[in-house]
Amino acid sequence: MNEEKWLVIGTDARMKVLAKRLSNGNRTVYFKNFSEWDEELNKTVLDFHPHFVVLPIHPLPIKVPIVLGLSNAIVFSGKLNSEWSHILKENEVYYYLEDEGFIWHNAALTAEGFVSHFYNTKRAIQGKKFIVTGFGRVAKMVAHILKSIGAEVCIAVRSNVQLNEAKAFRYETVDLIDVGEVKGDFLVNTIPAKWLDEQFNKKIPMPIYDLASFPGCLQDEVQRKHYELLPALPGKFFPEDAGNVLYESIVEQLRRRNVATR
Repeated sequence: MNEEKWLVIGTDARMKVLAKRLSNGNRTVYFKNFSEWDEELNKTVLDFHPHFVVLPIHPLPIKVPIVLGLSNAIVFSGKLNSEWSHILKENEVYYYLEDEGFIWHNAALTAEGFVSHFYNTKRAIQGKKFIVTGFGRVAKMVAHILKSIGAEVCIAVRSNVQLNEAKAFRYETVDLIDVGEVKGDFLVNTIPAKWLDEQFNKKIPMPIYDLASFPGCLQDEVQRKHYELLPALPGKFFPEDAGNVLYESIVEQLRRRNVATR
């Protein structure tokens, strides 16, 4: 392949940075700032014939009867739903959300993005108590940065493994089912599931910042005044850095692919 053709799609600002980083003498890169797959994207793909396609983290809604032109493309994606999985069932697909390098760097940027967002509320972190639900990568980075600034941190989890892991890091811990009994100033959710029902809602008066993916932790019937869903913080606050992280992930996945196919 003498010249690589890349199509990068998405409204997250990091995707534009990625397209710029990918562009060099051996690559022609098209960037499309689209939030859905429509007739124009079908036409673009049919005219351009990309060898590589980068899709956004969350699956694009499909607004055409048939998605055309992707049968020969190598695809990089964050997540695929069942519709997209069926469309790309014959394609070579790589998931950057499964790449450890991307996950950890993205988690660190998410934590910094949350701190940036929080400071915009004109409130200090030092001396406040934050309850962080979950103890995955994002929660670990959020808890670490909050503690380093001077906050008290309590980790609320469902998993016994994560509970004991958080204890080993010397955090205050509580089982998620008892999180409503803990007094604090703010709650930061990182659990990507609708666990917060009306019973929890009555017991948790503090403001909630939700860093989990859409649709967040609130069950459909729950209404709250002090709740913010904050997805894709890296792209909003640090698009240059977030785009570079995605670029490095894709380049590394390509390197591993090329090594494996030699």
